Amino acid sequence: MPPSKLMQSDKPLDWSAAQKSYKEALGLIAGAKKNPAKLLSLDGWYLNGQVDKPGCKSMPYSTDKEELCKIVEWKLTRGTFRPGLLQKAQSNSKKAVESACREAETLLQKAQTSAPDEVLDLAAQAVRVLDKNLSGVGPATATAVLARQFPWAVAFMSDDAMLASGLFGRTADIKYDIKTFANFNKLVQEKASSLNRKLGKCTWTGDAVARALWAQHVLASQSVLKRPAASSNDSSAKRSRKKIGA
Repeated sequence: MPPSKLMQSDKPLDWSAAQKSYKEALGLIAGAKKNPAKLLSLDGWYLNGQVDKPGCKSMPYSTDKEELCKIVEWKLTRGTFRPGLLQKAQSNSKKAVESACREAETLLQKAQTSAPDEVLDLAAQAVRVLDKNLSGVGPATATAVLARQFPWAVAFMSDDAMLASGLFGRTADIKYDIKTFANFNKLVQEKASSLNRKLGKCTWTGDAVARALWAQHVLASQSVLKRPAASSNDSSAKRSRKKIGA
């Protein structure tokens, strides 16, 4: 599957429009939940705590066990629910969470003054640290944790964003490993850099690009689902018109 039209665009206005549609897309997802308010509340909490400007790189990293579990809950509520994953995350000791997050933080703090390629490498290393040391935290969940404080280095690899990026053609093909993260993160961080060059200022982060892709794909998917199927009468009428015009 080729990249979405948005992913192929280098026009800041296109991306700004997609970014603004995030609330609408989130509303559609929330509306399908038993408790819509839960997702809206968790998402507001997640985004309100995010460092969304590339220049804000010195904010201290402070993820503890409580915050980690809440991020996992947000990820499961906004995306695909996976039974037992939250319980696995909750089984980690406070010490284990603090130790792993501190190690990941150290790597990403180094990235503040690194070249783009080195930033991507350090981001993959940081994701690997959480994946290796914490139960219930695979690469995808690790990106959700790290993207909240380091969106300029790590982008959350949601299914919809990866599909919209063109990395995979269908949901069944999606892989959740370090290599996939590295490829996806490279795509969205480079797109962010391209948009920032166009704008002449640092406005976009890789995670903001990923969120815009998520919104665009969710809305496009909903549009396809809502599209009415042609009735048998419509099909017959079309065939008749073709015969008449033949």
